[in-house]
Amino acid sequence: MLESSVEKLAESKLTILYLLHKINMPMSKGQICRFALEIDSVEYFSLQNYIFEMVESDFIREIKDSDKLIYVSTDEGEKVLSLFIHKIPKEIIEKVDSYILTMKSKVRKELDTKANYFHIGDGNYVVSCGVYENEKIVLELKMTVTSKEQAVLACKNWREKTDAIYFDNVINLLEE
Repeated sequence: MLESSVEKLAESKLTILYLLHKINMPMSKGQICRFALEIDSVEYFSLQNYIFEMVESDFIREIKDSDKLIYVSTDEGEKVLSLFIHKIPKEIIEKVDSYILTMKSKVRKELDTKANYFHIGDGNYVVSCGVYENEKIVLELKMTVTSKEQAVLACKNWREKTDAIYFDNVINLLEE
């Protein structure tokens, strides 16, 4: 019995690492819990403990983002996953992959992105870009550009590349 509970613990933690790896964006504890409770037969309080242990072991990182915590996989977590991914049953991997296909856009939509610009005179424009969650500021960026074309391009690039700009660059740079 002990061996099967230890295996279940390892499988659940590896599944969380696999989820964070595959979705490739930060997730709140609530999002991870919704996923785990739908996919895995883990109970809520055990899941809370798993997340805590994984943060303590530096397999996932807890980031304070505005007034909430989000979680990302660390380099150490990625190494562990690559070494033990074969321990995750194929049907769990398929469930995770399917879940991500249907839920990634929902998870992403929980974070609203906006970009606009306005003329301030002398040919200059202020570009305002932001990421918001439930209408609360997660990140706001304002910059002055010297043409309307630059303003339009900056807004377009922000809308199209928020993942790469915010999640892949800003968050990672601030964690270093």
